[in-house]
Amino acid sequence: MKKPSAIIHKYLFARAFFKNVRPGIEIGVIAGRVEVRKHMSGSWWNNNAVKAAADIHRQWGGIGNEQ
Repeated sequence: MKKPSAIIHKYLFARAFFKNVRPGIEIGVIAGRVEVRKHMSGSWWNNNAVKAAADIHRQWGGIGNEQ
């Protein structure tokens, strides 16, 4: 079995994180970099990068709707 590539996974996560932002959620570059760093410091090899980014968007959307 091939070892997952951290560089490819990081790219996929960052692309999904910045590209698939729902309307009404603003993500600054610094906040985005922090989220990418947090994601890559965890057990990223067990996660689907696009699903992980979508989960963060969902959490941020929930926070935005409560205010």
